[in-house]
Amino acid sequence: MDQTLQNLPPHLVQQIARRATRWVTPTTKGRLPSTSNPSWKMQKYINISQRWHFSCIPLYCQQAVLSTNATASCIDERHHWSSTTSAVYKLNGNMYTRHVHINVPFTAIADGTMARLLNRAPYANMCFPRCEAFWFKPTRGHPTTVDAAHWTNNIREFVQCVHRMFPNARMCGISSAVSLAENDHAVFDHIGELFTQLIQLSTSVSYFASSEHLFPARLVHTLGLTSIAYTECASSALFVCLIRANHATLQELHIEATQPNVLAHIVAHPTPISFPYLSVLDAECLDFNPDFVPTYAPTHAPFPRLCSLTLHHPYPFTTRALFAHNKSTLHRVSLHIQSTHDALFYVQSKVVDKHSLPQVTQLDIRVTCNESVWDKYVGRTTVAAFVECAPRVQHLQLNIDCVGLEPSVRGYITHTTMANIRYLKIGHTALSISDVVQVLERVPNVVQLGIDPQTIDPTTHTRIQDTQSLDHLHSLIRTYPQLGKRLNHIVFGLATCADMEGSAHFAIQLAILCRHTTRIRWSTHSSLFVDHCTRLSHASESPYAAYTHRLRTLDWKKNIL
Repeated sequence: MDQTLQNLPPHLVQQIARRATRWVTPTTKGRLPSTSNPSWKMQKYINISQRWHFSCIPLYCQQAVLSTNATASCIDERHHWSSTTSAVYKLNGNMYTRHVHINVPFTAIADGTMARLLNRAPYANMCFPRCEAFWFKPTRGHPTTVDAAHWTNNIREFVQCVHRMFPNARMCGISSAVSLAENDHAVFDHIGELFTQLIQLSTSVSYFASSEHLFPARLVHTLGLTSIAYTECASSALFVCLIRANHATLQELHIEATQPNVLAHIVAHPTPISFPYLSVLDAECLDFNPDFVPTYAPTHAPFPRLCSLTLHHPYPFTTRALFAHNKSTLHRVSLHIQSTHDALFYVQSKVVDKHSLPQVTQLDIRVTCNESVWDKYVGRTTVAAFVECAPRVQHLQLNIDCVGLEPSVRGYITHTTMANIRYLKIGHTALSISDVVQVLERVPNVVQLGIDPQTIDPTTHTRIQDTQSLDHLHSLIRTYPQLGKRLNHIVFGLATCADMEGSAHFAIQLAILCRHTTRIRWSTHSSLFVDHCTRLSHASESPYAAYTHRLRTLDWKKNIL
């Protein structure tokens, strides 16, 4: 460790630790909290220096684990570092902990072991006042000899201990991973009772279950929830009841279900109600019956303040209903259309028409289609229709190009619409450098360009070696001297197994063509990409030797942080 760092006074050490810690508000969606905390890099200092250990650990231990296992637990070593609650508390880290993972056997709760443990030192006096969320995942554990008649009281005592330790936690994540006999209804019912009591302490809930017994009917009477995330369990009907019961307070709703028409039954119900404060809807629902039309079509806006809409496997009926009633409120739309047939439906049935999304500024359209010419044409036509219906779009993400290819498709999109785009991300269609040039020519004011792995033409790095290809690059430079005049940031979303050399050639060529670009980023954990870029930028035998001065001015960095 650097001696300068080793000898810093404690107050400076803590200031550095604070700067290294970035607190991000957790979200309901996701099975683990996402803190995007880069301070894991400081662990090497903490392991080397005892004083750094005691100075820093309270500041970056944003996550703790309450477990019967006394050893420290690592959750995604690169981004989440967690220690046991007792270790964090010993170092006064409880004042900084934001999330806690409760990983204990259900039998240890049912037989009273956990309540007795948490009512003794050191747990009896522990309090984590800044903890915002806890994620509870019961494990199987050993069989208990305690009579089931006492389980309810033991569960209540455990929940009281959790509330005492984390009094301000308002976000609860529930994950059922208990492997028990399917006929053990008593155990399942008591686990459901435990989940119910934990959820009733929260205003935001994530729920992941695998059996109807884990979702007791009494849970639908839990009121005051502002955010709900639902991942598949057998009691989708009860969950719909829970969602409707909280219609007056709900602000975010995330649904992932394989039962058909779950979302449609929320939007169109025999007894229509309004969700006056719901602003975020994210639904991934497999629609087994794409022609489903409910008996009760909504005559009013079920979500009058809906701002952000994300639909995977979107229902044509649901999409039409939401678009029709939220034209003036939607600002962000993301649609993942799973087939060319569904894509064609959106165009032919006028689900989207010109300026039907007048306020949308962020648009993400992904169409799954095969390699046939017809499917690609339908995909591009669909994407183009969506882009045209959002004339104010500034952030545009496409998985199939519609802005640089196909003159017949280009006609769908006006010059004004394309001129508004500031952030463009394209992928999942092989584009050559010439294709990207056409794209950039159509979006003259783009500031940031994102390139997905499958966007890069795999033959780029082999073709660029020959003289003819280099002459073509020179020709492009002469033809488009002001290409991407506002483009200063290019991001490559590469997988570690991607063709790094081909990607590096692609990046180098873009950097040469876009003279105003100052930063190149990539979201891979591998350093091969920057190694290739550096070699191509500085080597005297590089095919880009004539542009060495230009390439040396670029800021090549890993990750998009």
